Formats: sequence, C-alpha cells, structure tokens
Amino acid sequence: MKPSNLAGRVTALALAFSCAACAVSTPRVVEPDLPPVESAQADAAPWWTAAGDPVLAQVVAQGLAHDPVLACSAWHLHDDAARADARRRHLGGRLAGLLSKERVADGPPAGAYAHAALVNTRAAAMAEAYLAVRLAQARLAARRAAVAPWQDNAEIARFRREAGLVSAIDGALGGVMVDLDADAVTQAQTELSQALARLAQETGLSAEALLALLGDGAAVPALADIPDAAPRRAALLALRQQQGQAVVQGKASLDEARAALASATAAGAEEIDSATKALAAAQALVAASARTLAQADRTVRDARAGYRAGTETFATLYVAEASALAAAEADAAARSGLARAHVRLWAAQGLGWTSADLAPAAPGEAPPRCPAQP
Repeated sequence: MKPSNLAGRVTALALAFSCAACAVSTPRVVEPDLPPVESAQADAAPWWTAAGDPVLAQVVAQGLAHDPVLACSAWHLHDDAARADARRRHLGGRLAGLLSKERVADGPPAGAYAHAALVNTRAAAMAEAYLAVRLAQARLAARRAAVAPWQDNAEIARFRREAGLVSAIDGALGGVMVDLDADAVTQAQTELSQALARLAQETGLSAEALLALLGDGAAVPALADIPDAAPRRAALLALRQQQGQAVVQGKASLDEARAALASATAAGAEEIDSATKALAAAQALVAASARTLAQADRTVRDARAGYRAGTETFATLYVAEASALAAAEADAAARSGLARAHVRLWAAQGLGWTSADLAPAAPGEAPPRCPAQP
C-alpha cells in the first residue's frame, strides 16, 4: 500500500472518530408530540406525613427504608444508568449514534418515575397492614373492657340466686357470658398476632420494633383530609416516557402512543373517582356506626341499672351487653374502613412520592434475592 493511501485512510478514520464524539455530545433529539401529564409534579412531602398520625408516618418511613422491593428497584435503576453510560462510551455506541435517532427526554427517565410510583404502592400496602393492626388492637381492647362488667354481672346473679330473688338461669347465663368473653379475648389476641406478622412482612421490621412503635394503642386512628390534592401520578409519567421512546425506536406509532397514554389517564381518573365515592360511603358509615354505638351504650347502662334494681331480667342485660360489644367492634371496623379509604384515594392520586424518590441512593451491591436484569 502506498504511503499516501495509508495516510488518507488514517485521516478518514480519525474524522470518523471525531464525528462519533460529536454525536455523543450533541445527540439528535426526537420528542414525540405526546400530551403532557397534568399535575404530575412531586409533592413536598408524601401523604403519610400529612395524614395526622405520627406513628403511621414512622412505620411507613422505616418500612420504605428497609423494603427489599424498593432496594431492588433502586439497584436496577442505577444498573440501567451504568449500562447506558457504558454503551455511550463504547465506540460501537458512538458510531451507532451517527446512524440512529437518540431521544433525550426532559426530566428523569421512565425507570425513575416507575421507582417513584413503586414507593407510592409500597407505602399504601404498609399503611393497609398498619391499619389492620390498629383494628385488631381496638377489638382486643373492646373485648378486654367487657371482662369486668360481665364478671360483675355473674357475681350479682349468684348473690341474687342465693337470696332467692332469681332462678338458677341467671347464674348460668352469667357463667356463659364470662366463658364467651374469655374465648373472645383469646381470639382477638390471635388476630392481633397475625396482623402484626403481616405488618412485619410488609415493612421488613421485627415484631419487637413494631410493638415499640405502636404500643398498646386501642383506637383506630382518624386520618386527616389532605385538601386540594391534585393527582401526581408518577406511573403516568413513566408511561409517557416509555411510549415516547417506543415511537422514537419505531416500536409504536404516535397514534398508538397517544392512545395508550389516554387509556391510562382515563383509567387513573376512573380509579380516583371510585376511591372518592368509596371515601364518601365510608364517612357515612362511620357517622351511622357512631350513632348506633351511642344508642347501644345508653341501652346497656339502662339494662345494668334495671337489673341491679330488680326491674330487668338478666336476659335483657345479656342481650344489651352483647349488642354493645358488637356495636363497639363495628364502630372500630367502620373507622378502620374510613382510614383505608383515605389511603386508597391518596394512592390512586399518586401522592406518595417526592422528587427525592426519582433519584434514590445507589446500593453498594445488589440486594439479597434481587435478580439481575439481562
């Protein structure tokens, strides 16, 4: 080969390298004309910190920090970014940039928004498990509170029978009430243990740590409304990025991408509407259960006074006290349903993420049981 030809080839190859470098620093940007996602900015603070229950906020925050699903998501997010950076740095990637379109979207990539949406989903699951524990605690407290009156009733029935004022039926009914009460308390303790186990599984926290946070709380928390909560659905932003990339890569047409985004937007709006109606129904149920509980408390007070005065039968007192306990448990269940309805609405609105969730800390290594992406 002549020296002049060799020099020419070297010069051409150098120019190719130079052009490839230019392609990497200033890639061609293709931005499909997809509609924006309205009200999709991150919140200053997630919903569980604004819900009015500091224990809920602690449980969710600690659970998210220990959650293996989120750890895997963060690891994959950083691994994907490292792979993409390596491809851009590779000579083949540089030359490919000359021949193909590369989309540089405004804002975080789809994976970052998907991670933020996952934070919202995981927080809602933890809150559901937390509220189940609070309901189990309330049931246990109600059943324990019934122990002393029923034991007292049984003693009164025994004294009155010995005095010849009532038949043996009263004493028998009193014994039945005490036995049923003991069984009910045992069942409530079992339900609480099961609820705690589920919460431990959801949060990754130990039962001991959870008990230290929760204490012996006997009331279902009344979560506060979050006013003017416009939707902030990170999942829609992730979908918009994904569909835009699919259009650029020729995997979908612009019409198909718009249709997919419109469908997801409509589905999200329908979910919010359904959750809003469920919240209104839960609020009405709580109001009704509170009235029922108040009436049951008045009835049982009158029945106790009447029985001790000898104007009411033990059967009347038996029914009144059983009804009062049932009303107390139903009221706790209604208040738990209201709290869960709040969580459902906030999750549907996508309020459980902040800008910090778009850039999670990079794990030092792949978390245990976290499969590597191909």
